[in-house]
Amino acid sequence: MPTSFIRHPGLSGPFGALMDEYARAAEELCGVVERFDPARFVAERASSNPSTVSPHAICVHVCGAAHRYAHYICKARGVDFVERYELEPSRLGSPQDVRGLLAEAIMFTEATVEPLVRATEEEVQAISFTVRWGPRYDPEMLLEHAVCHLLRHRRQLERW
Repeated sequence: MPTSFIRHPGLSGPFGALMDEYARAAEELCGVVERFDPARFVAERASSNPSTVSPHAICVHVCGAAHRYAHYICKARGVDFVERYELEPSRLGSPQDVRGLLAEAIMFTEATVEPLVRATEEEVQAISFTVRWGPRYDPEMLLEHAVCHLLRHRRQLERW
C-alpha cells in the first residue's frame, strides 16, 4: 500500500495496523479537501465552535490535533514534547497544503510510536495519560481516536 503519510506501511501488530489506517483516513480526508476551490475553502458559516466555521478552520484543527496526539504520547513516554502544539493557520494557504501538513504530523506520530511496535500489551497500557478533554488513554487508544477524528471531519467536509 503506497502512501505519502507513513514511511513503513504494512507493519504487523496493532501499531502497524493503526498507522496504515491513519494513512488511509488521511488520504480520504485529503481527497475531499482537495476538491474545494479556494473561495469555498475559506468561506465561513455560523458556528459556536471556531474550529468549524470554515473548511480552512477544520483543516487547521485536524492538522494541529494530529500533532497534539503524538505529543501526548511523547510526554507519556518521557521524551521531548510540546505542551499544546498549535498549527499556525497561515501555513495552510490552500486545500492542497493539507496533504503536506497532515503527512508531517502523521510521520511524526509514526516515529513517536516506533519504539512501541515490539512492546507487550501490558507495556503499552502502562503508558497511560489523561487528555485535556477528560478521558485516560494509552497510545493505542489515542491512535484509534486519531483515526476516527480524521473520519469524522472528512464526513463533515463531505457535507459542507
